[in-house]
Amino acid sequence: MPSFAKLLLVYDGSAEAQAALERCTQLSLALSAHVDVVSVVDTQSANAHCGGLLSDLAFHRLEELARGTLDEALVQLTRDGIAASGYVSFGRMTEVVVRHMQAFNPDLIVVGHRQQARRSRWWGERAAHHELTERLSGTTIVTVTLPAA
Repeated sequence: MPSFAKLLLVYDGSAEAQAALERCTQLSLALSAHVDVVSVVDTQSANAHCGGLLSDLAFHRLEELARGTLDEALVQLTRDGIAASGYVSFGRMTEVVVRHMQAFNPDLIVVGHRQQARRSRWWGERAAHHELTERLSGTTIVTVTLPAA
């Protein structure tokens, strides 16, 4: 049976990420595992939404928001008695996770996922966990969704 010593949580403060944080907490306590928390600043998408005119002020505000979100997760993990480290990384979520995998080699990745409406799935890009599964074959990825209301 494999031992899981390090978990990676991708956290953005959304309801799905909060559910993933709760699941990651349960896993960490059960496995006595260290948790790395990554908060992603997706400047590429933000720049595209701004028509390529993302200002320095906007960039720093995005970073500041990511650091605040990261701190929330770290405080909760620490309060629950879990050893955790936090990182703010820049780029697309899948690229950030792949880089983190290569640098720190976590045993398990925990991500939150929002169910998309059919129309959104048709027009939008693929869910990040699908791309992660392809890019990180052989890695255990836990995808947490919110229960249907």
